[in-house]
Order: sequence, then C-alpha cells, then structure tokens
Amino acid sequence: MNLIIALEDNIIKSQRENSLIYLHVQKYFVEKYFSWISLEVIPSERKLYGNGMLSLGTDRFHVEVNFSPFYPYRYDRIYIKDKSIKYNDNIHVYRDLSLCLYHPLIDKPLLGSIPLYKLIPRISEWCVCYKEWKKYGVWLGKEIKHI
Repeated sequence: MNLIIALEDNIIKSQRENSLIYLHVQKYFVEKYFSWISLEVIPSERKLYGNGMLSLGTDRFHVEVNFSPFYPYRYDRIYIKDKSIKYNDNIHVYRDLSLCLYHPLIDKPLLGSIPLYKLIPRISEWCVCYKEWKKYGVWLGKEIKHI
C-alpha cells in the first residue's frame, strides 16, 4: 500500500472513530460563517443534518445538507429541494439529485476531505449556474464534464 493512501486511510479512520467530535467541529465552522443554515448532529445516524433558505437576489433556494465521514466517496450529500430539478449531467447533480460541487478525485485535497464550511459557498455558485443554465441551456460555471 502506498504511503499516501495509508495516511489518508488513517485520517478517515480517525474521523470515523471520533465522528461526533468531527461533526460538531464541522457544525461550529458552518454556523460561524453562515447564518442562513441551521445544523444539528444526529448521533444515531452519525451525520450532520441541516437545512436553510438561501437567498440570491429575488430567488430563494431551500437547501438540505447531509454530511458524514461514513458516506462512501465523499462526505457531503447536499440537495436543493425543488421538485422541478430533474437528473441531468449538464447541471451537475448525481443520480440521487445531490449537488456535484467538486470533482471527488481532482478537487479533493491531499490526505483529506473538503470541510463542509468550504462547500457552502459552492452551493450559491451552483444555484447561479443552474439559473443561467435554465435561461441559456449551457453550464457557465467551472466544470469537468461528466462522462
């Protein structure tokens, strides 16, 4: 096993073993910087859950956040709760309609995951790009095409 993979596995193992502390730290930083979202740690599900209303000009987006070191591949599952949003590779959502806010291999920092408080601004970017995509039919944000 390569040293980098071993170190990353140890970090993930530590985050899982100390998941409640890890999730409370994530909650603290999100609440420190973003007043529009309300979060709670759900110990029985070993996750951080929250929702809020994101206002961008006159548009409002109901955002739901799920975050856990026990989720495979990426810790976040972030949704815009809007029944009109349907799966489409061009709008950067996964099949479960969670937002694709970064490339899970290319954008992930070495030896770690992206902290939740660094993902929250990307939700705004996604919403702006989505509005423009509805208008022009082209994703105007930075992207790596889905294959």
